[in-house]
Amino acid sequence: TVTDANGCTSSCTKTLITGTPPVCSITGNTSICNGSSTQWCAPSGLSGYLWSTGATTQCITVSIAGTYTVTVTDAGGCSSTCSLTLSLVTAPTCSIAGKSSICVGEPNQWCAPAGLSSYLWSTGSTTQCINASVAGTYTVTVTNASGCTSSCTKSLVVNALPSCQITWSSAICQGNSGQICAPAGAASYLWSTGATTQCITINTTNDYT
Repeated sequence: TVTDANGCTSSCTKTLITGTPPVCSITGNTSICNGSSTQWCAPSGLSGYLWSTGATTQCITVSIAGTYTVTVTDAGGCSSTCSLTLSLVTAPTCSIAGKSSICVGEPNQWCAPAGLSSYLWSTGSTTQCINASVAGTYTVTVTNASGCTSSCTKSLVVNALPSCQITWSSAICQGNSGQICAPAGAASYLWSTGATTQCITINTTNDYT
């Protein structure tokens, strides 16, 4: 009610409505594997969104560790702010231990690192170690307790066995001695006599290997 200098008055009214700020929350994974991403969302149905990244959508995709903030605004112009922190989990180290070159028939075991949650080899095996005896390239995918994975490969070479035969240059008469030889060009030799040369001198009264 207002009154002027002449004592005249008049009245007017106005109604004030006090609005409740909207509920602000961010939903989504707070921990992801390094190199991956996840989607975070504020509540739906509001009039405006403003993320600390500059995005103005309800949802954003995050992949970098840190704290993110969003301000939400309802139809009445009331706003509220909330934040959430993202952490990155390192993927497990993947390696394959074991010989990369073997001889035909030689046993060979390959192993991925111990202590991980799961293993999957290209052979279909789900154990930490496998028996690898066929030439080729093998792959293993390892998973840690956080669900992060990594993969690595290794190739196996299977070498043929050297030809082994014993030859002599001429016939040896009973009671005499002579020379016998293994194939030339081998890396090493070991005779049943203990000799380590390509050729040895023998007599006719014994067997030799």
